[in-house]
Amino acid sequence: MEMSSLTWLSASYHLPATYSCRVPMSSIASARALPAPGPATVRLALIRTGIEAFGVEYVQSDLFPHIRAMPIHIRPPERVALTSHVLRAYKVEEKTQETNEAPITREVAHAEGLMTIYLQVPASSRDPFSQVLSMIGYWGQASSLAWCTSIESSMPATEECVTPLRLFKSHLPLRPFFSCILSEFRDPNITWNDVMPLIGGRSPNPLHLDVYVWPLIEKAQHGSGKLLVRQAFSAVQE
Repeated sequence: MEMSSLTWLSASYHLPATYSCRVPMSSIASARALPAPGPATVRLALIRTGIEAFGVEYVQSDLFPHIRAMPIHIRPPERVALTSHVLRAYKVEEKTQETNEAPITREVAHAEGLMTIYLQVPASSRDPFSQVLSMIGYWGQASSLAWCTSIESSMPATEECVTPLRLFKSHLPLRPFFSCILSEFRDPNITWNDVMPLIGGRSPNPLHLDVYVWPLIEKAQHGSGKLLVRQAFSAVQE
């Protein structure tokens, strides 16, 4: 596909309530939260919402070949507060069917300002991708709430978007910025059945883990909670 046939879409989201995008590999009993969804979460949300909008066959044949390989950039909100909440968890024992209760800790995020997702899509598919982006109503847990405020044709400001550590500019100091593990599709040629396996079928893990750096620096901390503020990578000098 020629580069001239591609265009950038940006979708901005208002996050009015707390949300929890779980850090990969974090314990269920003590789950850490991300400031915003990672790249694999965005791709999976496009698949899920696309199926709701257009059906499985259209997503598999028309949208998925682009979803699996398209460049994605994620710009976090201007300010993100991360706090730990103690919750009650219930587990039903398989043998006895008894319900046991135990406390767990789950970190949640609360944002100020818009989060923006940037996708590079074929110009011919701009409308269906715009419709899918506008329909996404939550990020992370389904109990959260997100509202798409605008969809525009604009290129990402990469200095304000999360980036893999391996691609982080070596001349910039790493220390001030928030970093964590995120998941991403393992390669751009992943198949539909890898992501949506048949019932009873087995396939390799479609995701891989990598360390990412967020354009967020810690401005305040209260106990286990912290306030992260967006700052462009280029704004921090050695």
